[in-house]
Amino acid sequence: MTLLEIGLFICLLVSAAALAIALFTFKRLRLQALDTEKLIQRLTREVAASSSGSVGMGQRLLAMEKRLQVSGDKKPEKIDYYNDDEFQPYSQAAQMFKMGMDAEEVARRCGLSRAEASLLEMMQKSTR
Repeated sequence: MTLLEIGLFICLLVSAAALAIALFTFKRLRLQALDTEKLIQRLTREVAASSSGSVGMGQRLLAMEKRLQVSGDKKPEKIDYYNDDEFQPYSQAAQMFKMGMDAEEVARRCGLSRAEASLLEMMQKSTR
């Protein structure tokens, strides 16, 4: 074997190692891209759920405001939040938060969105 052949053989080995490293890096990059795409999809779903919960809460607030404006002329009546069907899920959620349940479990049991349950949980914590 001549010096030239030895040099070419070493270049071949270095090139093969560089190719293997490049292929390994490319594979890892594809896996990271897939993970990133999954995270983006999850965040998109969570933002959509939060938005729909906020819209639902806003609609309920507007309905309450209209009821208050209509009854503004009348003697103000005390609203029984615990027995009113419209507020029943919220009073149940408040009781569950007092028992130490997390927002996801409360949302599932009371039929609320996760955003509504999180908002109620924050309100509950701020009143303690």
